Amino acid sequence: MSPRTDLYDLLFSYVRLYDDEVMPFAEFAAVWCEGIGVQEVAKRLGANPESARKCRLATVVDDLEMNVGDGLLLVGPAGAWTLALQVAGYDCTLEENISRLSDGGGRALSISWCFKGNTDLIYAVDGEIVTRFEITYPEPQSGSAPDALDPLMEGLRFQLDEDDPIVEESLNSAFVLAGRITGQEIDRTWLDSPHTRFVIPHS
Repeated sequence: MSPRTDLYDLLFSYVRLYDDEVMPFAEFAAVWCEGIGVQEVAKRLGANPESARKCRLATVVDDLEMNVGDGLLLVGPAGAWTLALQVAGYDCTLEENISRLSDGGGRALSISWCFKGNTDLIYAVDGEIVTRFEITYPEPQSGSAPDALDPLMEGLRFQLDEDDPIVEESLNSAFVLAGRITGQEIDRTWLDSPHTRFVIPHS
């Protein structure tokens, strides 16, 4: 059976937006939030509300004013959840921010990787980190309930052996898992639709 990489491939097709032809798709950061809307997600991540602008991912850097070290978000509804895609920075992957995004009885799920080799999936419920693992090496898992997501991971492949080193399949499995948790996989409709851009000032 061919490995499933369709969601990774979809996101990879937007790699030109990251302006990195030497190491394409070298980094990625996103968080899905349940129970709070676009403005509240941006607020909890420390974004400047006055920086809000409607745009698509393809135009997210157009007419943009930001300083070195600032974060850049694109936030929009994703089914019953809200998705924040971070184009610059890693604010949405910090444990304290993921906990904050799930405060008040909600849930938050973050997926990220970077050129240094870190590939993290973090799941929080009501302000508590429930499960955290490295996508390409998910054992051991940590958090207050490390195996909480195990029932949803059936059929997914994360840690691949040396004879089957397809990192893309591991990352794709993380996106499939996100879809199982939120009820909706990331798709081209979301990526091509207008959402709200926010700048997170560097502190």
